[in-house]
Amino acid sequence: MCKKKMEWQNEKIEELTKERDFLKEQLASALKKDEPKATAGSNSVSTLDSSSSEMSSKSTDSESSNSSSSEDKKRKKKGKGRKKASKRVKMEKTLQRARNPEQALARYKKILKCYKRLGTMSGAFRKVGVDRNTVVVNAPIAELSIAAPDQYKEALKTYTHSTKLKAFAEHCALTILGDVEIVDAVNTLKASGKLLPLKKK
Repeated sequence: MCKKKMEWQNEKIEELTKERDFLKEQLASALKKDEPKATAGSNSVSTLDSSSSEMSSKSTDSESSNSSSSEDKKRKKKGKGRKKASKRVKMEKTLQRARNPEQALARYKKILKCYKRLGTMSGAFRKVGVDRNTVVVNAPIAELSIAAPDQYKEALKTYTHSTKLKAFAEHCALTILGDVEIVDAVNTLKASGKLLPLKKK
């Protein structure tokens, strides 16, 4: 009886041992299957980390490049603004109106010089920055000054700071028309190129 009991116990032990070994094998195989998944998971995590870091670095680079480009644009705009302002100042200086007979005479001589160099009055007007009508209106001042200096000095005595330049130019024109010799002198000087060949339209 004891012998049978011992044999039964041994059989049970063997069965349990086999079952334990089987379970160990199952567990080991299950762990082996999980290892590549875990590795893949860690790899994917590291990949995500690296990609996110790349994205952040790219975004930082793009932000810095955008900020630098915006700063460059601002600088360019400022530079353009300064250039425009300087051009505007130059234009204002160029287009500044003659306020007295002396300035009108100086401007006329400048136009005459440009006319001799360029060969056209329109080109000379553009170069100096004055329109034709203004030159025609104020031309008698220069014509009287160059053709008849003495009469011009007499006419200049009538000019005051309150006198309008146009009114003084009309006075000079009347002085020229009132003297045939001055008219002839003006026409001769125009023909020789010492005065602008202006004609009132």
